Amino acid sequence: MKDIFTALNQFAFKGAFIKDLTVQKRSLGYVLEVNKETNMMRVRFPKLGRDAWVVWGNHGHYRVIGK
Repeated sequence: MKDIFTALNQFAFKGAFIKDLTVQKRSLGYVLEVNKETNMMRVRFPKLGRDAWVVWGNHGHYRVIGK
């Protein structure tokens, strides 16, 4: 079943750069891994010096910058 709330937003893919748009303001991240079964992706945020698991289904909380 498709999530209608993600229809307008582009999904990230492995190797893409994303801009975090949440209140956490994690800046620019690099997608290391996408797990569609859990709806999560592992993103490296170099500015913070750490990796984070982020929800993959895009509800407007990130923007795909490119590869």
